[in-house]
Amino acid sequence: MKEIPLKAKVQCTDGPCGESTNVVLSRDTLQVTHVAIKDKKLPGNPTRLVPIEKVADALHDHISLNCTKDEVAKMDPFTVTQMVQESGSGTAYRSGDAYGSQYVVNDTAYDSVQAHQIPAGAMAVTPGMKISASDHTVGKLDEFLLDPNSGAITHLLMLEGHLWSKKDVAIPVEDVDFTDGETIYLTIDKDAVAALPAVSNKRS
Repeated sequence: MKEIPLKAKVQCTDGPCGESTNVVLSRDTLQVTHVAIKDKKLPGNPTRLVPIEKVADALHDHISLNCTKDEVAKMDPFTVTQMVQESGSGTAYRSGDAYGSQYVVNDTAYDSVQAHQIPAGAMAVTPGMKISASDHTVGKLDEFLLDPNSGAITHLLMLEGHLWSKKDVAIPVEDVDFTDGETIYLTIDKDAVAALPAVSNKRS
């Protein structure tokens, strides 16, 4: 199985090009479609959506791309600034196929917010997202494991918690119920999570 690390250093064919911040998945197949790369040296906007086909190799702390920094700079931005209108409660909304979040902003008629530009039919996941069993919050998202042939997610690696000492727990994707953008919800309880196989925490 292949890892897709988050907060990992990214290397283009002609030099370093930032770090991975998010992974974008197909809602239907749970296949990784893009990796969001943040590099302050990129012109205009520091983040880009890099198609998974551009990932040549991935280790637990490093991603190699098969493209140049100039090619990355020409890819679609992942984080964009939007001017949105507030509701009466001081909460601004922006909806559509490419966006889906609410933002608490200042008490003005319009405000600028940072929004994720996500392709239609996809969802973005972020390192540190909470993972909740059916009866309790059990940890936070660390990485993914992919099937090297299909590119589909097979397991979530959950950051260590007090129940698992310095181990990450590999959660089969079949045990995922849904995610609301902030939390990944499981169909199993915390005791079933505790019984899952653990893997070494490579960041220890």
